[in-house]
Amino acid sequence: MDLGLTQKVALVTGASAGIGYSVAQKLAAEGCQLIICGRNSERLEQAYQGLVSSQAKVIPILADVQNPSDSQRLVQEALTQFGKIDILVNNSQGATFSNKAVENLSDEDWLTVFEGKLMGYIRMTNLVLPTMKNQQWGRIINIVGTSGKEPSSRLVKSGVGNAALINFTKTVATEVAKWNVLVNCVNPGLIDTPRHREYLEVFAQKEDRKIEAIIEGIDNTIPIGRRGLSSEVANLVAFLSSECASYITGVTIPVDGGLSTGAF
Repeated sequence: MDLGLTQKVALVTGASAGIGYSVAQKLAAEGCQLIICGRNSERLEQAYQGLVSSQAKVIPILADVQNPSDSQRLVQEALTQFGKIDILVNNSQGATFSNKAVENLSDEDWLTVFEGKLMGYIRMTNLVLPTMKNQQWGRIINIVGTSGKEPSSRLVKSGVGNAALINFTKTVATEVAKWNVLVNCVNPGLIDTPRHREYLEVFAQKEDRKIEAIIEGIDNTIPIGRRGLSSEVANLVAFLSSECASYITGVTIPVDGGLSTGAF
């Protein structure tokens, strides 16, 4: 299937590893020109080296999109280099896992979530919308997470922030649809990423259990019987970025192997 993405300009945040890198790989393979960003210079350089062989023009920019000045610099550099931004993929690390009871979470715990991923996504969206509206075409895909709809005590901080992002996505999608700017959420479930593996290692040490046993237990909770791959999330992002998804906006789509329990 030709997704019609050749020469589209895509800005992918958090693209130095995991889901963000897989998204960048997929969009490059579909013919997009890329701006990728990350907070770690070494990982960003590795990601860049992995993408330059794709024949796509790739520009790596060291930036933290949770920082307002970095966000502005990133968008301005993208416009300077390409003159437009067709696709924005908001992909930032959310809150860490927590074993604290809700009443023991401090104001700082909550503010870290709100001023981080939540405001990072909102800020980046606001920065690219004028360009997208002016060109009468745009795609914004927010990588959120299943905790936005599936409450979890260990993910309560992420869950509250992600629920807000889902609400924000729906609101923006309704407002900008008349300019052919489509805005959607992708909710990854348990995806085998470096961050997920780091968490499993910490959890295994804390529980004094073998990591293989923990993985088996996790896989048994997923109807498909395994954790997902970053590439499987990237496939959906590429589809939503394309003309093939020209009548889809304001929705939240899980990529979780059937793990979500809600019907809606």
